[in-house]
Amino acid sequence: MLDKAYLVELTDELEASVQRQDVDSILQFCEKHDEFIRSIQPSNDAGVNQTIKGFAQAHQRALELIENLHTAMQNELFKTTKTRQGVIQYKGVKHAK
Repeated sequence: MLDKAYLVELTDELEASVQRQDVDSILQFCEKHDEFIRSIQPSNDAGVNQTIKGFAQAHQRALELIENLHTAMQNELFKTTKTRQGVIQYKGVKHAK
């Protein structure tokens, strides 16, 4: 049986991390509670299902934050790589033809 109070506590903790945009805290949270998160199943109780839905929405916002950060980091890495390639190709005025 799912512990509703524990799920509410986890939801609040995750929401706080998302609002602070604390990526490290979100990653640690997901790593620490991975087994519990994966074990969540729908219930016959509407109140529990509503709590699960709230947790799922908070988890989705956390995933979106992580994905956006990952995309931004990839773009920065791409720019850095392109800049380095441009610098390597530059021969300077001394070697100009």
